[in-house]
Amino acid sequence: MELYAELMSEYLKTAPDQAWLYAACDSNYDGNGQLIHWMIEQPACPQAAALAIFWYSGAGYSGQFQSRDDVPSHGKDTYDFLHTIQDRLLSGFYKTTEVGFNPRNDPTPIGSLTKPGLDWTTQYEGGVHVPEAMKQAIPGSNLGVLDMPEDWVEGMPPEIYAQVEASYEEEDEDDE
Repeated sequence: MELYAELMSEYLKTAPDQAWLYAACDSNYDGNGQLIHWMIEQPACPQAAALAIFWYSGAGYSGQFQSRDDVPSHGKDTYDFLHTIQDRLLSGFYKTTEVGFNPRNDPTPIGSLTKPGLDWTTQYEGGVHVPEAMKQAIPGSNLGVLDMPEDWVEGMPPEIYAQVEASYEEEDEDDE
């Protein structure tokens, strides 16, 4: 497991529920796949974080396909990943907490720190094959990246971010 994923998974085991949501909403999905996959495997993952991961991972796009057979080959892994989250959410696998998430009004301002309120359910016609239950809000506080503690970076508390950055600096020094 990469250092980032290792440190964050250890941290999240005892972290407050909102930390899971911050990690879900502010992670770099291109580089943090190990952590995101670890999170959805945990029954301790708050429902809100799992639902955020579902939408942030492209549920609208994948939801335009009626079945796995209709999905282009490059999208089958994502389709399977999303169906794992969907099945687990709908079966009650994830932890119920006071942390909420509303895919119709995401307070994390994707692409702009001035315009929160993205409606994920309208992208790609809202993923016509995404079950209606996956488009509903998880009740609770509707937190987003703007609610994250000021010194957090990419969903990481400062002590973890510092360790990750130090490891990158060591790698750069080793490459010289």
